[in-house]
Amino acid sequence: MATTPPADALAPSGTPPAPLEAHTPMMQQYLRIKAEYPHTLVFYRMGDFYELFYDDAHKAARLLDITLTTRGQSAGAPVVMAGVPVHSVETYLARLIRLGESVAICEQVGDVATAKGPVERQVVRIVTPGTLTDGELLADKADAVLLALHVGARRRCGLAWLAVTEGTVHLAECDWAALRGWLQRIGPSEVLHGGDLAPVAEAELRGWLEQVAAPVRPALTVRPAWAFDATLGQRKLCDQLQAATLAGWGAQDLPEAHAAASALLDYAEHTQGQRLGHVRALRVVRPQEWIELPATTRRNLELTQTLRGEPAPTLLSLLDTCATGMGSRLLRRWLLEPPRDRAIARERLAAIGVLREHGPEALRRMLRGVSDVERLAARIALRQARPRELAGLVQTLQRAHTLAEAVAALPPAPAPDGLLGRLATDLRPPTAVAELLSRALLPEPAALIRDGGVIAPGYDAELDELRAIQANADAFLLELEARERARTGIANLRVQYNKVHGFYIEVTQGQLDKVPDDYRRRQTLKNAERFITPELKAFEDKALSAQERALAREKWLYERLLDELQPHVPALATLAKALATLDVLAALAERSLTLQWNAPTFVPEPRIEIRQGRHPVVEARLQETGAGPFIPNDTVLDARTRMQIITGPNMGGKSTYMRQVALIVLLASIGSYVPAQSCRLGPIDAIHTRIGAADDLANAQSTFMLEMTEAAQILHQATEHSLVLMDEIGRGTSTFDGLALAGAIATHLHDKVRAFTLFATHYFELTQFPAQHPGAVNVHVSAVEGKGRYIVFLHQIEPGPASRSYGVQVARLAGVPAAVVHQARHTLAQLEAESLRAQQQIDLFAAAPEPEPTAADKHPVLQRLAELDPDAMSPREALEALYRLRGLLGPG
Repeated sequence: MATTPPADALAPSGTPPAPLEAHTPMMQQYLRIKAEYPHTLVFYRMGDFYELFYDDAHKAARLLDITLTTRGQSAGAPVVMAGVPVHSVETYLARLIRLGESVAICEQVGDVATAKGPVERQVVRIVTPGTLTDGELLADKADAVLLALHVGARRRCGLAWLAVTEGTVHLAECDWAALRGWLQRIGPSEVLHGGDLAPVAEAELRGWLEQVAAPVRPALTVRPAWAFDATLGQRKLCDQLQAATLAGWGAQDLPEAHAAASALLDYAEHTQGQRLGHVRALRVVRPQEWIELPATTRRNLELTQTLRGEPAPTLLSLLDTCATGMGSRLLRRWLLEPPRDRAIARERLAAIGVLREHGPEALRRMLRGVSDVERLAARIALRQARPRELAGLVQTLQRAHTLAEAVAALPPAPAPDGLLGRLATDLRPPTAVAELLSRALLPEPAALIRDGGVIAPGYDAELDELRAIQANADAFLLELEARERARTGIANLRVQYNKVHGFYIEVTQGQLDKVPDDYRRRQTLKNAERFITPELKAFEDKALSAQERALAREKWLYERLLDELQPHVPALATLAKALATLDVLAALAERSLTLQWNAPTFVPEPRIEIRQGRHPVVEARLQETGAGPFIPNDTVLDARTRMQIITGPNMGGKSTYMRQVALIVLLASIGSYVPAQSCRLGPIDAIHTRIGAADDLANAQSTFMLEMTEAAQILHQATEHSLVLMDEIGRGTSTFDGLALAGAIATHLHDKVRAFTLFATHYFELTQFPAQHPGAVNVHVSAVEGKGRYIVFLHQIEPGPASRSYGVQVARLAGVPAAVVHQARHTLAQLEAESLRAQQQIDLFAAAPEPEPTAADKHPVLQRLAELDPDAMSPREALEALYRLRGLLGPG
């Protein structure tokens, strides 16, 4: 039997230290509710405001910059409070969510008219960073992702995550060492864990979350340890999928992930206040399905954020011309999860080719204005959909039907099992939904059901009657006024209404002698009397209750409408996926036409062959600014040539060239056309980058330490099917140290890893590398020195090593004072002269010499000989020593 906690346990800090009974009835109700949500801000509904009390009020005042005040007393002390208006609550919620806070929304659920004491209140939903469903709180182009983490035996991690508005649970398992990469890949808005992490591990986890690129600051939420139960998680997943086993999804042997799923689904249901009826899909995520894009690669290639953390200019911002938010979100997922399976990319390329041939603009025009069906389907399942959202869905369903016919009519007729063929089928909307919504809703309903004016006339007879009473009130009053004037002979008699006294008949003092006997006095004024009649009283009772009853009837009808929509949620989810896919394909088709991109081809052998490749983002920026054309370049890496040693001046374009190769490989892998004249691509399993130099002060790592850490990760993780970009490795330390490390790393990548490698360096000594390594070639970025020793960058990749670095010329371009440039040039000439006089050169790439033998490794004769001092020995002693040494050699 449950027991009531002691009164002190119910009082959060900041409340008066008094028994619960000492507080006012209102505060007793609040404190009971707050005790259930001790770590969550409680928005407590009081009329037109949501109020916060005590510590919550102090915190909200600080975070939201709202007024902190006191009102009345409870338990002998002033009640500290702060409030936000109900009509603008979404604005304040959005600010709190961005700061990683959670909010419990506590509404009045009791009847104000019949309540004795405080009106009954309940928490109807909890808004947290990872469980957002409101369109006002969510970014159109990004998901709010909830992730549950369970750390089991031997630090084996189980991961389960979902976007509540999407309806798919994802499962994965990994080691603790790989967890950071998973967090970067998933980008959670909120992470749940069981509170059993060691302090060091929790601190490490918090540090990783701070580096996650997510729409909001990721929150770390502790859940009870019992919530992470593998058996319960497996049962919950089966219930969600309406299946007896998880074998069909290949998810039956993931106990740590099952434990995480248990906590994930429990928390999501807790925050939404109901089951997640729309969550009907499961996906087991295995690393070998994706081309690996480590966090450093995503950052260095500026896929979704610039190096400064801005959303543009990036590859995503260039590609995303999608007409819908769900299309933009899907494009982001495609970009960050490129499949290794070339069949997926080929299918997408074929669909894009058809859309290019017949022009994607007609489809894109139809997609504009389409509702976010993906999120709306989830909100319908959670019974949170608003009237205008449902009204917009009617138009979307009509447009989806037109889109389905347009896709099916594309010549040649799409194969039923092809991507466009499947889209033509999935785009056909459930007709029953459109018919139901058209009958039930006004074309332009009120924003909220509480305002009324949502249900269409003719849908419900009782509602129509109640509305007729309201509509006919004025006509009835005018007709009654005319009848009473005729019956009484009082020419100035008036029938009126006010909110205080209701309906009444007003007669001036001079006409009171004509008042009939059936008039009953209601109010006396200075110059008039107000009366009520049985007929008017009956009408008043009916009219005043009609509005309230009509609103209650509309709310009931709307709830029933949401009930009728529940069976159609899976069909709406299928439609949403099809709309998003078509939107992405049309956007990629438009981009390929506008930017003059071409289709890549895939080959089974190891190969990266790019002809006239361009950096897509840099080229677009050059066109926008009118800074001139982008200089395209070729790249050929294959089984024979796996490494390019790239030299040339700073600012010459080495990094741009390397990045463009990686971006072209990535674009081809997701099934997009590419910025190149042609591209032939073999199997790729990862893109690794080591670019740039910056301290990681938060983790006590210097520039060089960070450089070596990232290099070590690449050397351990890259394979012969990986693309590796190494830019200026070794420059974070002294010249000889850096040169030695750069040579050793290049050798390991060439001899052991055998990855496709672009190795840019400022060490000219490394241009000797290809002479001893047949899989490497020298290329350089060309530049010429014009009159006045000004350097002109040609941005052209040419075979062979660079002859000069042009560092002094670059310094001059940067505005370094002329005296400094002159001295540097003089010193450079001296150093170059000394270098020419040096005849011996260290062989960086020779095999390391065998270590010198230690004394223990030497022959006994040599050891004894080393001990002799010939200068201190007589001739006889020397002769005897010689015989002893001879004896150590043995007979023969």
